[in-house]
Amino acid sequence: MMHRDRMKPKYNLEDYIYEMESRSLEPSADPDDVYAQLQQKEKDLILAAELGKALLEKNEELSRQNEKIAEEYSQKLEVP
Repeated sequence: MMHRDRMKPKYNLEDYIYEMESRSLEPSADPDDVYAQLQQKEKDLILAAELGKALLEKNEELSRQNEKIAEEYSQKLEVP
Protein backbone atom coordinates (compact mmCIF):
# COMPACT_ATOMS: atom_id res chain seq x y z
CA MET A 1 0.00 0.00 0.00
CA MET A 2 1.25 3.50 -0.83
CA HIS A 3 2.33 5.86 1.89
CA ARG A 4 -0.32 8.53 2.43
CA ASP A 5 2.10 11.46 1.81
CA ARG A 6 2.88 10.21 -1.68
CA MET A 7 -0.80 10.33 -2.60
CA LYS A 8 -1.25 13.98 -1.67
CA PRO A 9 -1.64 16.40 -4.58
CA LYS A 10 1.20 18.82 -5.18
CA TYR A 11 -1.19 21.71 -4.50
CA ASN A 12 -4.21 22.01 -2.30
CA LEU A 13 -7.68 22.44 -3.75
CA GLU A 14 -7.65 26.23 -3.44
CA ASP A 15 -4.42 26.42 -5.46
CA TYR A 16 -6.04 24.48 -8.32
CA ILE A 17 -9.12 26.70 -8.26
CA TYR A 18 -6.95 29.82 -8.31
CA GLU A 19 -4.95 28.47 -11.24
CA MET A 20 -8.12 27.60 -13.18
CA GLU A 21 -9.55 31.07 -12.57
CA SER A 22 -6.31 32.78 -13.57
CA ARG A 23 -6.27 30.75 -16.82
CA SER A 24 -9.40 32.54 -17.96
CA LEU A 25 -7.55 35.85 -17.58
CA GLU A 26 -4.58 34.77 -19.70
CA PRO A 27 -4.59 35.71 -23.37
CA SER A 28 -5.51 32.75 -25.54
CA ALA A 29 -2.98 31.20 -27.87
CA ASP A 30 -2.49 32.62 -31.35
CA PRO A 31 -5.31 31.15 -33.45
CA ASP A 32 -2.85 30.43 -36.27
CA ASP A 33 -0.35 28.58 -34.04
CA VAL A 34 -1.75 25.05 -33.81
CA TYR A 35 1.19 23.82 -31.72
CA ALA A 36 0.67 26.55 -29.13
CA GLN A 37 -3.04 25.69 -29.00
CA LEU A 38 -2.26 22.00 -28.51
CA GLN A 39 0.24 22.81 -25.78
CA GLN A 40 -2.33 24.99 -24.00
CA LYS A 41 -4.99 22.26 -24.30
CA GLU A 42 -2.56 19.72 -22.85
CA LYS A 43 -1.82 22.02 -19.90
CA ASP A 44 -5.55 22.53 -19.38
CA LEU A 45 -6.18 18.79 -19.50
CA ILE A 46 -3.46 18.06 -16.94
CA LEU A 47 -4.75 20.81 -14.66
CA ALA A 48 -8.31 19.51 -14.98
CA ALA A 49 -7.14 15.99 -14.09
CA GLU A 50 -5.23 17.27 -11.06
CA LEU A 51 -8.22 19.35 -9.98
CA GLY A 52 -10.49 16.32 -10.32
CA LYS A 53 -8.13 14.26 -8.19
CA ALA A 54 -7.95 16.99 -5.56
CA LEU A 55 -11.75 17.19 -5.49
CA LEU A 56 -12.04 13.42 -5.03
CA GLU A 57 -9.54 13.49 -2.18
CA LYS A 58 -11.36 16.40 -0.53
CA ASN A 59 -14.63 14.51 -0.88
CA GLU A 60 -13.08 11.44 0.78
CA GLU A 61 -11.75 13.59 3.61
CA LEU A 62 -15.16 15.19 4.15
CA SER A 63 -16.84 11.78 4.09
CA ARG A 64 -14.46 10.52 6.80
CA GLN A 65 -15.14 13.62 8.90
CA ASN A 66 -18.89 13.17 8.45
CA GLU A 67 -18.69 9.52 9.54
CA LYS A 68 -16.63 10.48 12.59
CA ILE A 69 -19.09 13.19 13.61
CA ALA A 70 -22.06 10.84 13.13
CA GLU A 71 -20.33 8.18 15.24
CA GLU A 72 -19.55 10.67 18.01
CA TYR A 73 -23.14 11.91 17.98
CA SER A 74 -24.45 8.36 18.10
CA GLN A 75 -22.24 7.59 21.09
CA LYS A 76 -23.48 10.69 22.90
CA LEU A 77 -27.08 9.59 22.36
CA GLU A 78 -26.34 6.17 23.88
CA VAL A 79 -24.92 7.62 27.12
CA PRO A 80 -27.66 7.55 29.81
